Amino acid sequence: MAIFNLIYLSCGIVGLLLLAYKIRALRSSWGSPRVVALISTVFFSAFAVFFAAPANITWINWTTGVPNFAALLVYSLVVCFAGAAFTLVLYWRYPPVQAWHRVRLIVVSYATVVAAMIVLFFKSELDEERQVDFDTYYATQPTVAVFLFIYFVATGIGCGGQAYHCWQGSRDPAISARPWLARGLRWYCAAALFPMAFAVIKLFVLLMDWAGERSFDVLSLTAPLMASLSMIPLVIAMALPVLGPRRPSPSLWVRRWRTYFALRPLHRALVHVNPGIVLVAPGKFLNPHHRVRRQIIELNDWRWALTPYFDLSVGEAASSLAHQASLPTDEVTAVVEAAQLRAARSSSARSRPAKRRPISEIVDGTDLAAEHDRWVRISRAYQHSPIVDAAVADFVRAEAAGGKQ
Repeated sequence: MAIFNLIYLSCGIVGLLLLAYKIRALRSSWGSPRVVALISTVFFSAFAVFFAAPANITWINWTTGVPNFAALLVYSLVVCFAGAAFTLVLYWRYPPVQAWHRVRLIVVSYATVVAAMIVLFFKSELDEERQVDFDTYYATQPTVAVFLFIYFVATGIGCGGQAYHCWQGSRDPAISARPWLARGLRWYCAAALFPMAFAVIKLFVLLMDWAGERSFDVLSLTAPLMASLSMIPLVIAMALPVLGPRRPSPSLWVRRWRTYFALRPLHRALVHVNPGIVLVAPGKFLNPHHRVRRQIIELNDWRWALTPYFDLSVGEAASSLAHQASLPTDEVTAVVEAAQLRAARSSSARSRPAKRRPISEIVDGTDLAAEHDRWVRISRAYQHSPIVDAAVADFVRAEAAGGKQ
């Protein structure tokens, strides 16, 4: 019993947490049929699994004073879940008006099944409480046999319809263009396969019991555990379309850290210009996207602060040497900018009046990747380019010679 309680209660609590999250997240869209179907699906599945725990079965039977009443409650919730899940995928695949013609039939059919189950349950002789083997123990009682038969068939049809439409929907060209949504539908398909397999196994055991073959009864005891595990793919299915697109790509995460460390030497070299703007938001220290974004903001700010101290001769010298070395255009621009920054940050350059302007103004790019690449080229040129060294060395010598005259 302990393992049954652990599995059912764990999966049930996960389902209830998912239900609370969905109600909160979708509270502004309660008028939508799709939202109602989604909330209903989670509600019925969560409570069906939660109440199926043997500890809760004992409490329900004791509270109601009706032996085996928990079986009626849990089985009705499972049937409602199957109908709600079937309804949900129809609303996903078709416009609301078109889907309603099919949904109306499902609602009427499954409401009729639950009503029939209630009547058959109270017409049956169920005096002995059976927490685990209710199906096999009462399988040969005619009213219970019909009760179980319509329960298994309705569950299998509903979950089978859910699996079919989810799989077909994931292959639809319009949905395939949104990979996280397509993956979510495949997980919904997987979630439906668990209770569908449960219904098929239970129905097979029921037919064997009718035939007098009891050697398969052990399958009936393990099948509900399989159905309860459907809560795991259901949670994944609901999380993927929402959280998947927000999940940073591992390769992008690595690239951002590489960009961060490529910019770090230049960032440290210029931080003295205005150290007060350096910021790492709380909780973002290990977030490379935030760290690189802040580096770019701060480098741009320091660059504009140093712009009045750029020297025309430094830019011309760096540009001439870069063209002589046959560097590509973007590398020429990076070398000129690095040389200007290197010369402007020196104390001698900033001690004179800020009169001269740079050769050209660099306009902040709207393409984030291009902005990253531009600053990485500048950072590397600042550290390693012999052209930058030569241009700045000429500038320093000229400044020194001018100071002596």
